[in-house]
Amino acid sequence: MKLICGTRGSKLALTQTDEAIDAICKNTGVEIEKKIIKTKGDQILDLPLHKIGGKGLFIKEIDEALINNEIDFAVHSLKDYPTEILPELEISAIKKRKEPYDALISQEESIEDLPEEASIGTSSLRRKSELSRIRPDLEIKDIRGNLDTRIRKLKEGQYDAIIVAEAGFSRLYGETTEIEGFKFSRINPEIIMPAPGQGALAIVSRKNDSKIRDILITIEDEKTRIETMCERQFMMGVGGGCNLPVGALSVIHGKEIELKAFVGNLEGTTSIRGEAKGKKEDYLNIAKELSKRLNIRE
Repeated sequence: MKLICGTRGSKLALTQTDEAIDAICKNTGVEIEKKIIKTKGDQILDLPLHKIGGKGLFIKEIDEALINNEIDFAVHSLKDYPTEILPELEISAIKKRKEPYDALISQEESIEDLPEEASIGTSSLRRKSELSRIRPDLEIKDIRGNLDTRIRKLKEGQYDAIIVAEAGFSRLYGETTEIEGFKFSRINPEIIMPAPGQGALAIVSRKNDSKIRDILITIEDEKTRIETMCERQFMMGVGGGCNLPVGALSVIHGKEIELKAFVGNLEGTTSIRGEAKGKKEDYLNIAKELSKRLNIRE
């Protein structure tokens, strides 16, 4: 049996896709071919995502290829996959996630150590809100492009620092703490709360194709599924997405699950943080209850 996997063509997307494909092949022995699909988000690089339609711009063409049977499944960063999934599709498997945290790349070891009025690159509303809360003096500048492009812009002096997802960085560069002469350091989630689902890979396929689902589910990680669905449920509960800064991090401890989250505004003047815990099988209700407590839109 041969399957076709759809993916974007960026270095990180291909690395993530290879990670998933290698695991599926190891578990099932099926043959898998990659098909690179160019998305609108890959073509518009001069505007912030929230101004041009959000992260869904990296998804639409791949979803359409799935629905049209041009590919059999696709691999996405779960944090970038919309919570409103097309009725024809499903997240058939979620691979065990890597580090869910954000990370700083700069000459300094932490955000607190950055010089006054230093420029820092990010296009994430979540990161902008958190940065404005803890360091209102910083000059927050939009940055787009793949990870290599962002690091190149940092080297060229366009920014004093950039913020990236630790999982994406480690997938491309391994466990190094230095890159191109700059320090790489994890950001404490009390400083910047990660995006819901960050670090995990979503394997998406057609809902009515049970044969393909049975193959993909061989790389499912139940712990990651519960933790990330808890985070995504919180985001849905507060109406989060590309137009509202939202962060969430869920961790299972034995039979219990703990969810920490924040909702803010872009200026950093409003930032509500909270946490909830309970039995891990109640993860959806725990997320719903916390979203009611932290919903700034009500």
